[in-house]
Amino acid sequence: MERERCWTLVGTYEDGTWHAAKRRRISGKPASVEVDWEWTLKREEKRGDVIGFAHTHPNGAGTTPSERDLRTLRAWRIALGKPLLMLIEDGETIAGYMLHHDDDELKPIMSITRGEQGVFIISNGLS
Repeated sequence: MERERCWTLVGTYEDGTWHAAKRRRISGKPASVEVDWEWTLKREEKRGDVIGFAHTHPNGAGTTPSERDLRTLRAWRIALGKPLLMLIEDGETIAGYMLHHDDDELKPIMSITRGEQGVFIISNGLS
């Protein structure tokens, strides 16, 4: 059975567009995975470029965030004090969500493009 994988997203935001790259891949269990929190916190303290997280939902589980996904992203948003992205992949399908700093509601991302070398270009007008 395939295991979930996750990455920390690092990148930039400019003129309504996020440029995100996956870093620090971790493999978990078939139905759960935990980000490398120590690496993520050090990266944010050093560079300030952590913009969210990406993970897989293997075995046809879809791209809808679970309650655990949402709780985890909310905790990270509070810890880092800024809006965060969540990308969820199921095979070739990818969905994105944003958790704003002043709202507890997860908002869907309207446009995600896979760029070169694993970079995602995410645009939806949210800042």
